[in-house]
Amino acid sequence: MLAVLAQRVANLSPRRRLLLAGAAVVALSILLAFLYIRTESVDPEIRNRVMLNLRELEKLDAEWDANILRAHIGRAPPEQRLTTQLPRMHDLVARLGEALPHTTGTAAPAAYDQLRQSMRTKEQLVTLFAVHNPPLREALMHVPPAVADLKTELSGIEGALAPARIVVRLDTTLNALLTEILRYNLAPTPALATRIDEILGDVAAQEIAFSPAVVEKMDALIHSCRVILEKRPLENRLEAQIAGAGTGAALDRLGREFDRSFDTVLLERQRFRGYLFAYSAVLLVLLAYAGWRLRRSYRIIGEVNQRLQAANETLEHRVAERTAELETQSKQLERLAQHDSLTGLINYRQLTRLLDRALARADRRDSVVVLMFIDLDGFKAVNDTWGHATGDLVLQMVARRVQDKLRAEDALARLGGDEFVIMLEDVSAREGALRVARLALEQIESITEADGNPVRISASIGIAAARGQAGAARGQAALLADADKAMYEAKQSGKGTFVVSPESQWLTPS
Repeated sequence: MLAVLAQRVANLSPRRRLLLAGAAVVALSILLAFLYIRTESVDPEIRNRVMLNLRELEKLDAEWDANILRAHIGRAPPEQRLTTQLPRMHDLVARLGEALPHTTGTAAPAAYDQLRQSMRTKEQLVTLFAVHNPPLREALMHVPPAVADLKTELSGIEGALAPARIVVRLDTTLNALLTEILRYNLAPTPALATRIDEILGDVAAQEIAFSPAVVEKMDALIHSCRVILEKRPLENRLEAQIAGAGTGAALDRLGREFDRSFDTVLLERQRFRGYLFAYSAVLLVLLAYAGWRLRRSYRIIGEVNQRLQAANETLEHRVAERTAELETQSKQLERLAQHDSLTGLINYRQLTRLLDRALARADRRDSVVVLMFIDLDGFKAVNDTWGHATGDLVLQMVARRVQDKLRAEDALARLGGDEFVIMLEDVSAREGALRVARLALEQIESITEADGNPVRISASIGIAAARGQAGAARGQAALLADADKAMYEAKQSGKGTFVVSPESQWLTPS
């Protein structure tokens, strides 16, 4: 076949042979360029950027959820905005959309549309949450001191001027009101709302026996209670809808689809590399035939062959290096998503995952999971006096010393700022939890110097425990809220101590 073609080419005129050779060279060059471009169709840097953007978006979404939880339990400062992360999150979502042309199929665009929809829904719900949360939080902060103020009035001149039976009745009513309001805030039910409404009617009915100043305080208390009755169920529904927006699941799905699409493109790249290698073999045959025809070109053909082989070896080496870099970066990103960058402790997101698993194990074993919410006392003075560098060193010392006193299976997390959480599993008795709390408090109070500067810190610790099926049914959010509330009681008790939540459940009676 080749001999016949060679004979026909030999019969052509020199001009036509030149044109035919030029056309053949152009066709072969175009085919070679096409195959080469297809082998370079995926830039590993694009995949790297996409994964970095996804991890950062997941981290911001987790911080967003943490801020909502803090607002729910009253830990967020009044001026905190729940939409602080949104501009950066919008930018990251837009960057992920710019990477869609590098994917194949419709799965990745569909996952991206789902993410945008879930983000839009969550943003709308959080906007509503931000409207209703401040008046609810203000009402919750107003009720306890308002009740205490009215009880003080009853023990003074106002109580002496009013009939004794009304004073006694109002005092009892106020105690019941405070108890029921606190229960309603933790678990609102229609029956409890009806009971509170009856108590408020009773308080209003007794206003006639008191001065206008006391009546004004009673009206303010009634107003705050009605705000709680209205806002607490609404906020709980909004939180459930926010959790159901599914941004985390949408992010996971988009990450899987990007990975699957990039893997598909990489396989296609490998296939075209095979085509390129086969095509190179064909070229070598043609070059060998041309060398047989034109012996003077043999040395040039050998040099071209050597360059092609060197290029292939370099390409494989670069691919191997890039793959190793991507694996290293992926591991680093995974650790950053689960750990606090300052102390190296696990973060809030990883803590909630471990806590969910611990509660599930406690459900199966009928064991106890203990949570200790730690808030440092005196830490702000360290920052204000010696600067944030010393403050960061103190946080690292706290993390290291407390971690050293825990078992290998225990967990210590930093939620942010000067807040830490200890999680213990399989606690046999309340005394064991108290022993760990004392050890943690001793280790924190033993820090008296940092970076050559004298420091004096302590801690307020709230302890909550969940046992077996009942604890698992309440869930990790309720356990965190119990520990946080107990921590606040410890602060109000004078700081530098610990308080056990009355909701705690133990294997043996306390």
